Amino acid sequence: MTELSKDDGPAFGAHAFIWAGEWTREGAERVISGAADAGLDFVEIPLLNPGSIDVEHTRSLLDRYGLGCACSLGLPPEAHLPSNPEGARRFLDLAVETTAALGSPMLTGCLYTHVGTLTGKPPEAAEIELVVGILKKVARRAAGSGVELGVEAINRYETYLVNLASQAGELLDRIDEPNVFVHLDTYHMNIEEKGFYEPIVSLGSRLGYIHLSESDRGTPGTANVHWDEVFRGLEDIDYGGALAMESFAAVNEALIGATALWRDVVGDPDALVRDGLAFLRARGKEHGVL
Repeated sequence: MTELSKDDGPAFGAHAFIWAGEWTREGAERVISGAADAGLDFVEIPLLNPGSIDVEHTRSLLDRYGLGCACSLGLPPEAHLPSNPEGARRFLDLAVETTAALGSPMLTGCLYTHVGTLTGKPPEAAEIELVVGILKKVARRAAGSGVELGVEAINRYETYLVNLASQAGELLDRIDEPNVFVHLDTYHMNIEEKGFYEPIVSLGSRLGYIHLSESDRGTPGTANVHWDEVFRGLEDIDYGGALAMESFAAVNEALIGATALWRDVVGDPDALVRDGLAFLRARGKEHGVL
């Protein structure tokens, strides 16, 4: 399978929800064949239920189409980390095992929170301490399997714990493990950050993964994300992580409420893949990132 780093620049992939909302055998076939047809390097596989993944079938598809994979997740509601640290650790340990079995070098995303769980107040120091302690343990275990962990900053309506690149960076400093990196998402940045360039540059080499997502989660290049700022920032830090287009032509039922996707933001999914990827490739090449 293709690695998520390349000699001529970052690997370019896309999230599974562009093609299918469920990682069934049929969904996996749709996602992986669609990504291959689009000329991508990898697919991002959501491990919302890591124990349900048919690892052998998925690996055979990845090998057949010559693609790599990244794995991502948000915790289930019963394993929201500050509320159930040991439950979160068990879930993450299983996800790490599945990630390694799939041949992915990384497990990234909302590893510290159930997306949509809010307490009505800012995070307490004790909650952050629990997040740090559990992710440190999981990171050490993941290192033994050759897996890196990504901490994604998401918007205030989906979590109260980590909303900014600076907060993710501070969490990284406290976890203090070499196989942990920051994951940014331009959709969330558009809500929370003052801009796109500075947060990217401030992280530098600690940024290991980025979701390229439009401000309405639709087709990149059709709304409010300042893409030249994004790619200029990636260019200036000589970004070597992975680039993943994320949109929701399909969405898992477990995430509809948290992401508040009550209407079709994509329209024609074929146009999303064709036009969105073409736009991102062109911007990436213009700035020397792709």
